Order: sequence, then structure tokens, then C-alpha cells
Amino acid sequence: MDDDTIEYFFDNVDSFYAELDEVLNRPYSTEEDVQRITTQYIRFLTRYQQDFLKSSVEFAQVAYKLIDSKLCLDFSTVVLGHVLNNHALVSQDKTELLVSYSLLLYAGKDEPRWMNYILLESIQSRRNRLLCKIMTEIRLGFYTTYKMLSVSFALCFEMYKLAKVEKEDLDLLDINLINHFLDLVEETRADSDESFNYDVIRLILVLNEQYMMSGLNQNLVLDVLSNRIGISDTFSANLIFMLNRSNDTCVQMLILKLLYGIFITPTLYEYFYTNDLYVLVDITLRELCDLGDTKEAQTLRDAYLRVLEPLLENTQLRLRPYKKQETHKTLKALLNPGMQRKVNSTTKRIVNRIIENWWEKLCGYYNDNVDSPNLSHNSLLSSCASSVGPSTPNDVDEVSAIIPRKDVVAAAKQCK
Repeated sequence: MDDDTIEYFFDNVDSFYAELDEVLNRPYSTEEDVQRITTQYIRFLTRYQQDFLKSSVEFAQVAYKLIDSKLCLDFSTVVLGHVLNNHALVSQDKTELLVSYSLLLYAGKDEPRWMNYILLESIQSRRNRLLCKIMTEIRLGFYTTYKMLSVSFALCFEMYKLAKVEKEDLDLLDINLINHFLDLVEETRADSDESFNYDVIRLILVLNEQYMMSGLNQNLVLDVLSNRIGISDTFSANLIFMLNRSNDTCVQMLILKLLYGIFITPTLYEYFYTNDLYVLVDITLRELCDLGDTKEAQTLRDAYLRVLEPLLENTQLRLRPYKKQETHKTLKALLNPGMQRKVNSTTKRIVNRIIENWWEKLCGYYNDNVDSPNLSHNSLLSSCASSVGPSTPNDVDEVSAIIPRKDVVAAAKQCK
């Protein structure tokens, strides 16, 4: 009998999860059996979503339940391929799409090789069918809730960050769509749940990287930002906050790449408020000193240095140096680290260039004897100081559409 024809009455949430276990434990021997059970699981979640899947934690619980099932362990690619091809790519039901996109998102985050599979399975005739569908749905205003948008943005972010997309996929984007993303950041600046705001920003960051890798002369992210100076204060301030708080190296690198693009684009030299630039200098000096000696840390350190160069030479800091002496001292220390540590050749080259072009030429030319400005010197210079400024996350990595396993386990214990 089809599960859709059966009326279920659940006394509590435990009985609902018990029924989910019953679905996943049904016997199977062929791929057709696996596909049938996967569809039954999705339909069951779709049917009772309004009653039992109201929070991100609850979506995470049912996603991990499928991921950890023997069914998925035995036939992982069959399960994921079926969710993708027979539900995510063909359904126009918003409730079913929220379930399907969430299952793909959590599976890909839990096991990177599965996200690679989802990405490859989505590509047909050089087009990523899933990206195309999601972007088209966003463009048409198909999604009516932040929850749906958040999961869609997070899924796109995970796919975009894995590999360079084809030009045909970048053609899905236009100025209106990038403006829409930035408008969403501004519109949700005061929301108590900040996770959506940061999901949108992460998507914008990875789109910028895709343009950088594309070899195209046009970068729509930078083009749109050039026309939004003074009207994207939440986005600019939250970039700095995310860089300061995130311990996700991928996100840090994406932010630094966008900052570099901003600071080498003449129309964006003064995109940031002056006080925000002071905060960025503080973050950079801290990271240059604190990053370790691993290959990942060295790559991140060099990225900070590449951003520091145009930050000091092209922005307002060209005329209003901040922590000039401390910056010079930090740069010199990178050339002479002591303890018989070898200086990376790339680091040495960038540092020497900054010292020559900024310290010796620019600072020497202005011969600025004025003390470095204080962060609180003028609140009007900072979007962070505005009375209607953006809220600050306690921990950027914790406010995401994706709920880590440890949080799901903790939530489950609290319910018992």
C-alpha cells in the first residue's frame, strides 16, 4: 500500500522518528528497492514537515538519519542520485524541494566525496543543472521563505566552491540578481537569526571567486559594488566581522580575495568606512603574527599580505596611516622571524615590495608625524558605529544553515 494513502497519528515526536526508522529499515535487494524507499522517506518528510520539521536542527536530524542508515551506506550513490534526479531536479513543490535540497546539502557537508558526486551528477552538456534550476527559481521569486532561500544558497555555495564552473553557468547571473543578493543582506541586518544574512554573503563571496577564475574581463560582483557605495553598509561591515570571527580557512580566503579585488579597483578604493579599514589593519597584524608554520597557515598569511599592500596604498589609509610604526615592525619581523625559521620566498617578496612602495616611498613622501588615529575618533567614519549598524555574530561558523552533528546530538539529549 502507498504510504500516502495511510493516515498516521503521532502521539509525540519520538513516534514520528520511530516511523522514519521503519521506512529506512524496509527490506531492499535491488537499486529499484533503494530508490523506492528513498522516495518514501522524502514523501514522508514532505507530508509531515509542518508538524515535525520546523527548525534547522530538526532538518539536520532527519538528514543525518538517512545518511547514517544502512540503506545509504550500502547504496550511497543510488540514494543521492535518486534524490537529485528524481526529486531536486524535477519537483516544483516547495515543501518537497526544501527536503530534497536539505538532504543533498547535509550529505555533501558530511562527506566531501558525496558533494563531488552531486556536482558531477548535476552536470550535463557542460551545464550544472541544479545550479541552473536554483538560480532560475531565485530569479523568478519562486522561494517565499528565508528557510528555502537559505538552504538553496548554502547548497549553491558548496557546489560553487568545489570547482570552476563553465561560462554557461556564470551567464545565469546578471546585475539584477547580484543586486538582489546584496539587498537581501541589507534587508535582514536586524534579524535575530543572523544565519541567513551570512549564507547570502558566503554565496556572494564564492561568486566573486568564480569570476576571478573565469578569465572574463567582467566581474559582476565588483561592478555592482561600485554602484552601491554607501548603500551596502551591512555587507561591508559584516565582511570585516566574518573575517575577524571565522575559523573556516575557506571562508577567510574567499573574503580576502574579495577584499583584494575591492582594493585594486579604482572605483572601490573608498568603498569601506575609514574605521572599518582600521579594524581590518588590526585583524591583519594579529593574523600575520599568530598564524603558524603549516602550509595552510602560510598560504593564508601570504593572502593577508597581498590584501595589505593595496589596503595601505590605495584606500583612505594612504593619507591617514593607521598603526604605521606597528605595521612596519610586523613586516620587518616577518623577514627576520628568528628561531632559525626559514622565510618563505613568496612572503619575502611581498613584504619587501610593501616596505619599498609603502614605507619608504609613500610614508617617506608624506613624512606623517601625526599620531595614528584612534578607532573612536569619529563615529561618522564607521558603519560599525552607526546606531542602525549591523548586528555582530558571536561565532560566524556557528550561524549557518548547516547544523553540525555535535549540535544535533546535544539538541536530541535536551529533548529526552
